[in-house]
Amino acid sequence: MMPFGSSLRPPHRIAIVGAGFTGSMLAAHLLRRCEQPTTIHLIERSGAPGPGLAYSTPNGAHVLNVRAYNMSAYPDDPRHFLRWLWARNSDSPVPPSGHAFVSRAVYGAYIRDVLAQAQAAAPPHVAVRTLRAEAVDVVEEGDGVRLRLDGGPMLPADRAVLCLGNFPPPPPRVAADPQAAAAVFASSRYIGDPWDHAAVAAVPPDEAVLVLGTGLTMVDVVLSLLDQGHRGAILAVSRRGLLPTVHEETRPYKSFLCPQVMPRTVLDVLIALKADARRAQAAGFDWRAAFDALRPHHHRIWEHLPEEERRRFLRHARPFWEVHRHRLAPEVAARIAAARASGQLSVRAGRLHGLSPDGDGVAAAIAERGGAIDARRVGRVINATGSECDYARIRHPLVQALLRRGLARPDPLRLGLDVTADGALIGASGRPSDRLFALGPASRAPFWEMTAVPELRTQCAGAAEHLAAFPAERVHGMPWARRDDAAGHPGREA
Repeated sequence: MMPFGSSLRPPHRIAIVGAGFTGSMLAAHLLRRCEQPTTIHLIERSGAPGPGLAYSTPNGAHVLNVRAYNMSAYPDDPRHFLRWLWARNSDSPVPPSGHAFVSRAVYGAYIRDVLAQAQAAAPPHVAVRTLRAEAVDVVEEGDGVRLRLDGGPMLPADRAVLCLGNFPPPPPRVAADPQAAAAVFASSRYIGDPWDHAAVAAVPPDEAVLVLGTGLTMVDVVLSLLDQGHRGAILAVSRRGLLPTVHEETRPYKSFLCPQVMPRTVLDVLIALKADARRAQAAGFDWRAAFDALRPHHHRIWEHLPEEERRRFLRHARPFWEVHRHRLAPEVAARIAAARASGQLSVRAGRLHGLSPDGDGVAAAIAERGGAIDARRVGRVINATGSECDYARIRHPLVQALLRRGLARPDPLRLGLDVTADGALIGASGRPSDRLFALGPASRAPFWEMTAVPELRTQCAGAAEHLAAFPAERVHGMPWARRDDAAGHPGREA
């Protein structure tokens, strides 16, 4: 039932920019929590909320790198995704333990269903309007904001939440002849967005390919190439040449960490973690169990590390942490191992030293550890070094507008935007906003890890509780008729 007297109030308006996993889950949680009249504007340039970039891959070989048991949309219902899988396919190979790795396309369908079910079950005073548009500018006005959409109209809202997801990696730094490298970057020989499925699909099957990066994104690129019948050599290069480790089924293990005493240095964390892994193995557990037991404490550990220790972690420990923390599904690891065993895939430790056009190819120079230069000719260079996190370098018009207007600023470590633990944007003045928020990868700075579903779903649930409590009495000082008119034509309805 609608709250008493609510018909006299304008609806609370929440604009969500981006409708991938984070934006869609925030909307689903809001639909469950809002007790006052609320209109949720879900702004998505593709017009299709749910999968986003991460779960829209057409390749069935791209599977989740988290087991199905940990992929529920709801932190208070950990078996929700499993029940959805079993209902979808009674012959599903997913066991009761949930130790299975399903395709990302299947998970994208799950996100769409979660949002659709939340909409169907929502009370009549809460509604979602999906707008097929892209937000390109934002201004603060009165007690709220106005978002400019790419079609031209302004969309007023009481609060706006940026769920922008990940951005393509920046071009790599090249020591030798930067102008020649720039010519390569401007050509079709360079694929700067590893998630550009059409560009990867256009790679001729016999061309040699240089992949920059050796992490999970590189694995996706290699799988895509193999699945389209690629026969040419593939060289993957990163500074340390580390590959992600492999998932194994584990048993619950209690972390070494005492919640009342947080480590104050990166060295303390690593020493204690290694010791705990040894204790776990001596007791018959896998090292992964000790590593996973630390996961609920990641945010508090990061919070208690001084900034210089955080910098030290990013400089020295980050690659080793990530290959142990973000693992491969066993079936994916087997394919990568087979490609390496056949000689088609090589993984090297080194730095990109030079790139230059070379007829109908690219001359690449790799500075290997030890100082030797490996010169070779390739047909394509694919950047799989990971998403751009330095928002000062991101060319997205909304991000640039936020920085230009002083409504946001990059965090000091260049991990994302500077935000509070609640996701409130911190402006150039150093003051947090009460109307502009960021969730997902953009909000990584206070937490270090904010990219995987288990962390994101908890963040979305907490943000929904906070946003749903926004008092309805706060209005913008605009005539209500103008509010309704402006909200009535904000973009292309999907």
